[in-house]
Amino acid sequence: MYIEGLDALDNKILEVIKNNARATFSEIGEMVGLSRVAVKNRMEAMEKKGIIQGYKTVINPAMVPGGVKYFVDVETLPENYQDVADILGDDKYLRQIYRTTGDCRMHAIGFAPNIVTLEKHVNQLFKNTKGIRKITCHLLLTTMKDVEGGVEYERYKEPKDTGSI
Repeated sequence: MYIEGLDALDNKILEVIKNNARATFSEIGEMVGLSRVAVKNRMEAMEKKGIIQGYKTVINPAMVPGGVKYFVDVETLPENYQDVADILGDDKYLRQIYRTTGDCRMHAIGFAPNIVTLEKHVNQLFKNTKGIRKITCHLLLTTMKDVEGGVEYERYKEPKDTGSI
């Protein structure tokens, strides 16, 4: 990753914390050739400018045994759009919700502990939420690229064949 407008040292610092946000100032300094204090000052300056907006742990819920990540596309009646958005916002299974182009549409990303719960959840949303015109659900099979969470990208790699299913 390289960000124009930053000097080489700031870019090196970002590269280090992109790969390990838990690295100490001293560890980062050793990797980029600066003192602990210089790294701290540079990182604080990047935080103040909004370049660094936080540090977080990236958890992959798809790795939970039996867990299912899915996408839901929802189309609402115009008069019910905000009510449906509020209901989706309070839904414990939905992790992200986006307003999309088209007539009163939203896209949500959810995670359910198993396929049975997912099916019940989506059916209940459709049956019990006034104003949903159409709902479509898709299961996530593979993440081929993900730039969220400070990761520049992850490419899917076929798992090694162990001979058992």
